[in-house]
Amino acid sequence: MIPIFEQGPGRGIGHSLEGFVARFDEICLEHLKQKRALAFAFIFYDRSDETTRHLLHNQGVFTQLDRLSGTNLSIFYLHTGSERAVEHFNAGFLSLLGVEETARTPCVVFFRVESDRLEDIKVVSLDNSDLIHGFHELYEVIRHYIEGTLPTMKGRYLRWMAVGGKFVSLEVFRAALRKVLSLFIIG
Repeated sequence: MIPIFEQGPGRGIGHSLEGFVARFDEICLEHLKQKRALAFAFIFYDRSDETTRHLLHNQGVFTQLDRLSGTNLSIFYLHTGSERAVEHFNAGFLSLLGVEETARTPCVVFFRVESDRLEDIKVVSLDNSDLIHGFHELYEVIRHYIEGTLPTMKGRYLRWMAVGGKFVSLEVFRAALRKVLSLFIIG
């Protein structure tokens, strides 16, 4: 679990938004090289989504999800109090990943980094009706992805979708990250 802070670095873990944007590809490649991750994910949520926000800010939940993801998955999420920052972040990244039409927040977007591009992009929209179910759902989605059983996952409200044949070059992704960052600075 790797938080991205809107202003300044976190306390020990995480990145400032500016640092994350500037080093996104390096961060991913470092994680692969150091065998810290085989794949990556973003958790997107709407600022008004109290359940997901509370889950991501809870140290116990953070620890359990971090242990689950281990060296298989590096999970990024925006840690901010600004509703506008979350809206810009979500709009920019979901559009860049090509899933803005199909993904609804809260959702998890999984991807792999191969050479100079993002590949194997998968999206799972969540239905986190309350804290207990929200945590269980998020935990199970991550577990199923790691085990390679995501498409077989059943749930009344869960929707997963593979972005078929889709890949995004790291350079295009980095340029879009800069654009998203400029929205924070200007807006």
